[in-house]
Amino acid sequence: MYEFFLTQVECGLNVGVGKFSDTEIPDLSRFVEYMVSRGSEKYEHENDFIEFINEHEGCTNSITDYEHTTFYFALSGIQKDQLSSALDRFTHFFIKPLMKKDVIKRMIEALKNYNRNVTASCSLLMCHVHIDLQSSLTYDIPRKNRILCSTVPIGHPVNKFAWAYSVIMSNNVDDNKIDKLYDELHKFRERHYSAHRMKLVIQASLSLNALEKYVTKFFANIPSNWLPPDDFTKFKNNIPFNTPAFQKVYKVRPVKDISQLHITWAMPSLLHLYKSKPNSYILWIIKHEGEGSLIDYLRKKQWSSGFLRDNLEDEFEQNSIYTLFNFILDLSHEGLQHVHEVLDAIFSFINLLKRKGPQKRIYDEIYKITENNFRLLHNNDYIDCLCKNMHLYPPRDYITGKQNFFEYDPEAIQKCLDYLVPETMNIMIFNKNFDHLGLNKVDLWTNTVYTDGKISQKSIERWKSIEPLPNFHLPLSNTFVSNASLLSIPVMAPKYPIKIADTHLMQIWHYQKFSWPKCYINFQFIAYPLEFQSPKIEALMEMYCSVFKQILRAELFPIVKAEIEYDIIVNETGIILEMNGRNEKLLKFLPIIKNYMMHYSTIVTEHLFEFVKVQQLERCYNKFMNPEKLIKSVKLWILKETIHYTHIDTYIALRDINFEEFQKFVKSFTDHLYIQCLVQGDMTKKFAIETLQSCMQKIKCSPLILNAIPKVKISRIPLGTSYCKLKNMNKTDTNSVITNYYQADIASIELSILLDLIIIIMQEPLRNQLCIQEQLTNKVFCVCRDDNGILGLSITVHIEAHKCTTEYMDQRIEEFLKSFSKMLEVFPQEELNIIKETLIIRKLKQCINGGFLKNEVDRNWSEIMKRQYMFDRSEKKTIAIKHVKIEELREWFTHTLNGNDLRKLSLHVIGTDPKEIEANGEYITVLVEF
Repeated sequence: MYEFFLTQVECGLNVGVGKFSDTEIPDLSRFVEYMVSRGSEKYEHENDFIEFINEHEGCTNSITDYEHTTFYFALSGIQKDQLSSALDRFTHFFIKPLMKKDVIKRMIEALKNYNRNVTASCSLLMCHVHIDLQSSLTYDIPRKNRILCSTVPIGHPVNKFAWAYSVIMSNNVDDNKIDKLYDELHKFRERHYSAHRMKLVIQASLSLNALEKYVTKFFANIPSNWLPPDDFTKFKNNIPFNTPAFQKVYKVRPVKDISQLHITWAMPSLLHLYKSKPNSYILWIIKHEGEGSLIDYLRKKQWSSGFLRDNLEDEFEQNSIYTLFNFILDLSHEGLQHVHEVLDAIFSFINLLKRKGPQKRIYDEIYKITENNFRLLHNNDYIDCLCKNMHLYPPRDYITGKQNFFEYDPEAIQKCLDYLVPETMNIMIFNKNFDHLGLNKVDLWTNTVYTDGKISQKSIERWKSIEPLPNFHLPLSNTFVSNASLLSIPVMAPKYPIKIADTHLMQIWHYQKFSWPKCYINFQFIAYPLEFQSPKIEALMEMYCSVFKQILRAELFPIVKAEIEYDIIVNETGIILEMNGRNEKLLKFLPIIKNYMMHYSTIVTEHLFEFVKVQQLERCYNKFMNPEKLIKSVKLWILKETIHYTHIDTYIALRDINFEEFQKFVKSFTDHLYIQCLVQGDMTKKFAIETLQSCMQKIKCSPLILNAIPKVKISRIPLGTSYCKLKNMNKTDTNSVITNYYQADIASIELSILLDLIIIIMQEPLRNQLCIQEQLTNKVFCVCRDDNGILGLSITVHIEAHKCTTEYMDQRIEEFLKSFSKMLEVFPQEELNIIKETLIIRKLKQCINGGFLKNEVDRNWSEIMKRQYMFDRSEKKTIAIKHVKIEELREWFTHTLNGNDLRKLSLHVIGTDPKEIEANGEYITVLVEF
């Protein structure tokens, strides 16, 4: 079926220029990246490429980093002539782009309106510009980077602020500035966008000869000027951050509600040491989570829950001029009060590393783990990473250079360790509750409020000489690291999962896949029939999972490092345990999980319970403070006949739970269970039955008390419109959210297809009406909702409280639906057929591509948990789509959304008008002295 389709096409092109090459106009490189894709001499329409990609169910992205600029697109299920069309459009970005003045003007106007908190754009794509160019104003990492940039001497490339120009231009612009920007854009492109500085990767289900012909045909005409890139050699001799301004402690109020400790050192560039990766070796040990590690100690002290992900791939941190060595700790409330002790522990551990020196045993283990991980690598950004790697590594290492370790270099490791001294480090502490009166500095461009101070000489001397704590030791040898992967011998296997065990306690589904040395095992432990549910039970279940994860962390860390992934989450009737990895690791993993479940109540301590409870209360609080999450929670509370509780209910219940109640719950959790399981991947049926039944039988549980698996029921919304209106729980939040939910009927293949097609047709006119024409919002989306087997259509709009009321937005949505009904009346069948092909491609993509094994597992697991077992749902939808007529869409829409069978639930979370927010808010004073 559809053999003439190419299942996947990806293309990435990387230009060897970035923000370091900006002229006196900051962010010029980013403007060029945006402008080259907005029309060419051959394809003049500004959004021609984007529209082509969207029409064929593809995606596109571009990003300007500090030394490289990447352009990427992907398409699925296209015909070969459509690949030619895509490549021709793409290459003309670089052959003869237009970069018109009127496009520049519209972009600046959009930025101006954005900075006034007015959503305006002359094309739908300007919403992308809002988000991208203003990211420094809404995210904390760019704000941190801005502060670090300001510590570097003026004139250095890194001192250029890559987001400033969007602010300058949007606030003070005239025709002369636009003329200058127009000239500089073209000069920059002609200087740097040369074929000899570009690297290309293209991947498709075609022969190499065919791909080579495509490349020759379409990319050969990109011009070359053979000019050398900008020379930054003079900046490589001195570390730019070796300044008194960098070597301080900064207290920063973040945008998000976070509490974090950022530690940063600056080093010379380490790109040439990619084979040994000494900085990665050191970070691997510092961020180890096993027994005797730094984080194991901090967790036991309840000062930190863990490290946040590093960002070594970001060119701000690693480039040809310098390397920033940093790590980020998530601080608890107690940890914030004990920052000195946390820093003592950090230097105590670093001094242990220096005393022990480089360890070949540990390096060899990292080498083996990364090699194994690379073999199972399914990286979503593989193509755009590869075209960048072609600038950084020799040809033999294009694919492996970024990920793998090649050679042990103790001298390089020691040199990196020598840079980790307290005199040269930068400390940043982010916390929402810093005393606002003590934060006496404001960054001009990002409005970041902060203060800085010197690190006392007393602290520096203490950290230089502090002894390693007796708790600390280097990571032990990981016996779980494997040397080989063996695939099972293929046998005849069914096309879909089959049930291989079904008892009063357990149900096992099995689906063997032979192409990958990996297996997925999912469990659903149904512990409580819905009749026993309450906010307290829900809160206890959440605590059960969170505490269980904490207990398992140190024990399972070696296994996780050895290619096992797992997660434990709560659902309506119990908990879900998901795991995947190589078979031999899963066999060692399962007994550990089983033993901890059996002895959970004797292992958990009150100390750990209280620590996790504080974290859980914060998570729950943040959920109902988010207006969109609050709406979703309240909607389910209204719809579900069986009891459903909001995040507020759970929060209130959790506050009153004590350790004794929790222990009692833990002991009783495994008394009565029903277990559902899916095994999918490289594991035989016989092995799956023997292994799983043996493990689960040792839990020694009895059947559910009511001897029945509960089924959630959804209420039928009354005819007409029902309203639920709430104030935003955050009194200082000016954002309002409205969700109009239109209930349809019991889920079926036919109904879901009708809704999918209506949404595809509707989403562009809806966004055009509310975002562009009426300029009421920049965030609107419509989706099909499946709430426990009942389908509905949902339209959600985010608005600023001072711009319009939710009642007015409700009216505008209804007016749009009336106009959409008229639009459907004249919508041609021929155009619907094109949309049907788009939807078919989407379904085929799920069946054929499927994101490798993971997406297929998720689809099958969803069918099992919902007890519907329609594993061929996508295939059935693909067949059914072909028969849909435009009359069916018109009839359903008129009858259900615009007629006598309207069942609408309109939910409003109303933000606070800025005028009502008091000038001086309340802050909790948090003192951190150095």
